[in-house]
Amino acid sequence: MVDGVLKTFEMFAGYGGGVFAIKRAGILHECVGFSEIKPHAITCFKNNHKNIKNFGDCTQIEPHKLPEFDLLMAGFPCQPFSAAGKQKGELDIRGTLFNEIIRIAEVKNPKYMLLENVRGLTFKNMKDTFDKILFELDRIGYNVYWQILNSRDYGTPQSRKRVFFVCFRKDLGITEFNFPNPKELTIFLKDIVEPPTDTTLVSVSWRNKNRSKHQQEGEAYGKYPNEYIYQYNKDIGVSFCIASARHEFRVGTIEDLENARDLTPQECFRLMGFFDDEINISNLKKNQQYDLAGNGWDINLVSQILKSMIE
Repeated sequence: MVDGVLKTFEMFAGYGGGVFAIKRAGILHECVGFSEIKPHAITCFKNNHKNIKNFGDCTQIEPHKLPEFDLLMAGFPCQPFSAAGKQKGELDIRGTLFNEIIRIAEVKNPKYMLLENVRGLTFKNMKDTFDKILFELDRIGYNVYWQILNSRDYGTPQSRKRVFFVCFRKDLGITEFNFPNPKELTIFLKDIVEPPTDTTLVSVSWRNKNRSKHQQEGEAYGKYPNEYIYQYNKDIGVSFCIASARHEFRVGTIEDLENARDLTPQECFRLMGFFDDEINISNLKKNQQYDLAGNGWDINLVSQILKSMIE
């Protein structure tokens, strides 16, 4: 850090969840660059974070040409490890993109890294991949602390479980790290929807009830038939995990599930921690807005992790 300013670089940046989160944490910082290839994500990032260079496809980045930075943040592609994906792990080309983090970090040697993925990465059928991730981070010189955290335990009314890796360069001598403590929710679905209401609302989804059997039983994806069911989240006032498929996160009442409606993109972003609508999603198509929300970071939760890391 120079003059107390934390310099950051964000890979697989999306809308810049790391930049939003570090602002929320109140940490003096400068984002020296980001890496993103989706055109609508780049548009959204630039709408919200001005004058920051996009270094583009991370597989084409020459690390020596990057500016120096203290903190690398990356939510590396989760589809290869997701319950909704085909569970191919490293057999999916996106599953090898973690290696690009290692390649860049080994050269740039940042003091800190914060990495994130779906909790499916920690399941037994992904053990070899998970162990390789921990091995590689250790090999290039980092002490690593990981934990599965749920957004609903940190102030955001969404059941979003993600695994976070907090990494400290070994020469810093940091041999212990405590993730932030859970807290009780004070904001619920009824406070998120437009307009806010006093009515008790539930999160509703139209789901394939067999969708995770292939994962839980180690069977091939697609082996089980699609058997759809309308269900609501028994955790009242808390949303199912926001994803790109809108039918998996709707809002309604227990008494009238059939008339549940889609959440709007703005409501989805509120469920990603943007409680004050502080993200600019203009100039984007609605499906692009949903895609960004479903694949982004809960900035409320991540801000708490960053605060614990840096302080």
